[in-house]
Amino acid sequence: MNAYELNSVRSELPVANSKITVLLVDDQEFIGKIISRMLGVEKDIDFHYFQSARDALRMVSKISPTVILQDLVMPEIDGLHMVYYFRAKKNTHHTPLIVLSAHEDPTIKAEAFALGANDYMVKPPDKIELIARIRYHSQAYTNMLQRDEAYRRVEERTAELRRTNEKLREQIAERKRIEDALRKSKKKAEKEREAAETANKKIMDSIRYAQLIQSSLLPNPENIRSFLPESFFIWMPRDIVGGDFIFTDYLKGGFILSVIDCTGHGVPGAFMTMIAAFGLRKIIRDEGWNDPAQILKRLNFLVKTTLQQDTEYALSDDGLDAALCFVRPEERTLTFAGAKLPLIYIQNDEMTVVKGNSKSVGYKKSDLNFNFTNHTINIEQGMSFYMFSDGFIDQLGEKNDRRFSTRRFKNLLKENAHEPFEEQREKLLQAFNEYKGENERQDDVTVLGFSL
Repeated sequence: MNAYELNSVRSELPVANSKITVLLVDDQEFIGKIISRMLGVEKDIDFHYFQSARDALRMVSKISPTVILQDLVMPEIDGLHMVYYFRAKKNTHHTPLIVLSAHEDPTIKAEAFALGANDYMVKPPDKIELIARIRYHSQAYTNMLQRDEAYRRVEERTAELRRTNEKLREQIAERKRIEDALRKSKKKAEKEREAAETANKKIMDSIRYAQLIQSSLLPNPENIRSFLPESFFIWMPRDIVGGDFIFTDYLKGGFILSVIDCTGHGVPGAFMTMIAAFGLRKIIRDEGWNDPAQILKRLNFLVKTTLQQDTEYALSDDGLDAALCFVRPEERTLTFAGAKLPLIYIQNDEMTVVKGNSKSVGYKKSDLNFNFTNHTINIEQGMSFYMFSDGFIDQLGEKNDRRFSTRRFKNLLKENAHEPFEEQREKLLQAFNEYKGENERQDDVTVLGFSL
C-alpha cells in the first residue's frame, strides 16, 4: 500500500476515544440476546446487533465499531466471506474481528485467521472472557488509531514546516533583493523628494501670493458693514484661492450686493473671479447700470466675449452663477435678479424663496440676448435677507456621505433668523463644521445675510 492509499484508509477510520462499540453479526437471535445481556451492564460498551449480514455491511460505516463479532455460519453469506468483506472495506480494514463458531475447529480457525480475523471464540462465549477480549482488542485498536493519528499529524506538521521553511527562504531572498534595490534607490528617492518639496513650496508660495492679489482686486466683504451694520458674511474658499466672491458697491440712491459663484475653485476659479469682478465694476461704475437684470445681461456679454465664447474656436466653456440685488434704503425697496442662485427673505417666521432665472452667466451655449428677470420687494421692519452659493448645501457629511441639502439649510436659516446676525453666522458655521466632520470641503462656501 502506498502513502496515498494509507492516508486514505486512515482518514476513514473512526476517531479514537474511550468508547467501545461492538457489532455482532449472527443469524441466531438467541445468541444476540445472550451477548446483549452480557454487554448491557457495561456502561462503556455500545452494542449493535444484526441478524442480516447484508444489513450489517450496509450499516457498518455509520456504526464505526471498535470490535466486530462475526458468526461463521450464516444463511445468506458464508461467515468467512463476511470476514473477507469486512477486511476489503476501507473503514473496517483494521477493525478487530472475533470469529464466533459453535465448534472448536482448528482448520476453520486457520482459514479465518488467514482471511484477517484477529480472534476466535466458541459460542455461546463465556461472559468474562468475551468482555476481556472485547476490551483487549478495542484498546489495541484505539491505540493503533491514536498512533496513526499522531503519525499523520507529525507528517502534516513536518510537511507544513517544510513548506514554511521554503517560504521563509524565499522571503529572505526576496527581502534581500528588496533591500538591495532600496539601498540603490534611496539616494535617488531622497533627491526626488527634495525636488518635489522645493517645487511644492514654490507652487504654494505662488498660490499664497495669488491669494494676496485676489484679495486686493476683489471687493472687500467687510465694506458691507459700513452701510449694513446688521449683516454677516461667510466666505471660505475650498483652497487658498477660490471661485466665490461677494461684490459690493455703493451708488447714488442705494447700493449693490451680490454673491458670485464662478466655475470651479482653486486657481481656475480665482481667474474667473477676476473677470467677473472687473466686468461688474465696468458695468456699474463706467456704464452706470444699477438695474440687476440689466447688469446680469451685460455681464453675460462681457464674460462670453472676454473668453471668446462667442466664436467657433473658443477653448473655454466657463461662466458663473449669481444672486444680485440693488437696495434703495430711502425707498425701502430691494430689486433682485438671479442667474441660478436665489434670494431668501424671512419675515415673522415665514420664509420666501425668490428664485433666479435658470440660466447661468457666460458659457458657450448661453444666449447673449437673454433677459434676466427683476423681482422688487418692499422692505419692511424685521425682514432678513440671504444670498448664498451652493457650497454650503452641497457639503457631504462625515457620517452619511450625503449633501447638507437645501431643506436643512433653509431650516437652519429659519430657526436662527431672530438672532443677531453675528450669532446667526456662528450657528451656521457650527452646523456646517459638525456636519462636515473630518470630510474635506467639497466647494467654496459663501453666505451673505443682512437686514436694513
